[in-house]
Amino acid sequence: MAAQLRKHLRFWDSVAISVGIVIGVGIFRTPGQVAKYLDSAPLILVAWFVGLLISLLGVLCYAELSSRYPHTGGTYVYLREAYGKFTAFIYGWAEFSINRAATIAAVAYILATYLRNFIPYPESSEKWMALGAIVLFTWVNVVGVHHSVRVQNALSLFKVLAMVLIASAIIFFVPEHNLHFTHQSSHLSLRNFAPALIPILWSYGGWHESTFMSAEFNDTRKELPLSLITSALIVGGLYLLMNYSYLQVFTPQEMVNSKAIASDCMQKLFGVKGAMIITAAIIISASGALNSNILTGGRIPFAVGADAKKLEWMAQIHPKFKTPVRSLIINAVWASVLILWGNFERLLFFNAFEIWLFFIFSGIAVFILRRRTKQPLDFSMIGYPLVPILFTLVSAWLCMTTVVEAPREALFGMLIILMGVPVYFLVHRKHVRS
Repeated sequence: MAAQLRKHLRFWDSVAISVGIVIGVGIFRTPGQVAKYLDSAPLILVAWFVGLLISLLGVLCYAELSSRYPHTGGTYVYLREAYGKFTAFIYGWAEFSINRAATIAAVAYILATYLRNFIPYPESSEKWMALGAIVLFTWVNVVGVHHSVRVQNALSLFKVLAMVLIASAIIFFVPEHNLHFTHQSSHLSLRNFAPALIPILWSYGGWHESTFMSAEFNDTRKELPLSLITSALIVGGLYLLMNYSYLQVFTPQEMVNSKAIASDCMQKLFGVKGAMIITAAIIISASGALNSNILTGGRIPFAVGADAKKLEWMAQIHPKFKTPVRSLIINAVWASVLILWGNFERLLFFNAFEIWLFFIFSGIAVFILRRRTKQPLDFSMIGYPLVPILFTLVSAWLCMTTVVEAPREALFGMLIILMGVPVYFLVHRKHVRS
């Protein structure tokens, strides 16, 4: 392909993209779900810390893979190099049809819902506002990576500052500090701790997103791996800080009954104005997550199109802006369809199965690609082979947990994945005939 994506991105751009995706709206909702399983404040913090450690296992694996293969597509490229084009195509199909568009649709819908607190419009118009948000951020990404990254850097910075200020306000203004750290759980079992990690790891999800844009970094082999680790540590620190602040105001039992824990904390301490502040923070957070998902998600159909002759139209690069314009539009159109359909929330349950299934393959790919290529790397993970072994085992456990906890959603997700098989052979057959 004659045209190439521009190399605009640097270390802090990658950090902003990762932070923007990972810190969406999960931290403002999931703590109550975690408290359903853990009735001790210290154990809740331990669980969030364990979630960080599990995420770091994956980060280290992807840091080495990104240094070894600094090409656009991230997971798609690693699976292609380890297993071949068939597995990579099925991943690209699943990521597009299940995970990416559903995530974009869900975040856009949440953004539109919270905007109603500042811009009065009827509930029936929420879908159209969500569509407008997708169109706006897709346009920003089409006109240039540098524009999108500037937007992302600003949103991520505001997001981090907002979380720090909110947590600090709660901690410093709460009447009695550490009041809710006196209650201890009577017992702890894996049966309680394991399901508590599910919403936690969902909140940490997205730490690998910058790898989809590997070819657009000035120094992919060095800067990208270190940025993945840095962003994971930043997010982990913020999550621990936010949960510590929540537990200053509510007991774990009270957290269970809160569907908007951050808003409830601020409203309890500062009244309606406090709730409006947290609403503004959630809008900023959702905007950053939406922009990041559109930014990185547009590189997945691009990578698939670059590999398949009959799909190369998806890999078209805009002649002026040097961005994957058709790939971005494809994601935007499918996400918009899900919003208009109105059942996109269910797809969020399907994506857990898809995500952890392919993380299993990614963990094993570390071993395959290490053995296959012996060239020295600018980044080599600490703790090999224990780190990829643990990451693979944890991914398998989470995949099976999804099957046990949501069998119908997992089955439907698998059926959608399998639909990609005939698509692959259809494309391959046409390619041979040509």
